[in-house]
Amino acid sequence: MMSFAGRSALLSIEEADGQLFGTDAHGWWPLYRYAPLQAAILSGQDVPYAHLWPEHLKLFIYKYLPVPMLIPEQLPPALAERFGAVTRSRGGLRPWIQATYQGWPLYMYDQDKAGSPAQGVVLTLFSALDTGVQSLAPPGERRCGP
Repeated sequence: MMSFAGRSALLSIEEADGQLFGTDAHGWWPLYRYAPLQAAILSGQDVPYAHLWPEHLKLFIYKYLPVPMLIPEQLPPALAERFGAVTRSRGGLRPWIQATYQGWPLYMYDQDKAGSPAQGVVLTLFSALDTGVQSLAPPGERRCGP
């Protein structure tokens, strides 16, 4: 189990009331997705990793921690086939392999408190991860946009 960004290692990902949560020794933590990623992929645009964002946005974006990949035994059995992983840029501050759900990279918010409701929801940017979320279009798939 890997610890990251000063947090204890995630022990598992669990589902409750249609939401996904990471669990560690302190309790459960809401999981998030970066909502604009779908539109970017569908319009053929890349979303850079945080270390490539403009300096004035880094204080915001670094509050969202990429969730490290977990082994299958740490995932909800009924949803295990929906999980995957993406290799992150080795040039950034967070070079670990990141867990995905339905193709969406998973994040935790560094201001959340264990066992408390999601505080990192930012309308049209970061949303709490719902188990029924539509699959993220694979890179290269272009169905709309310029």
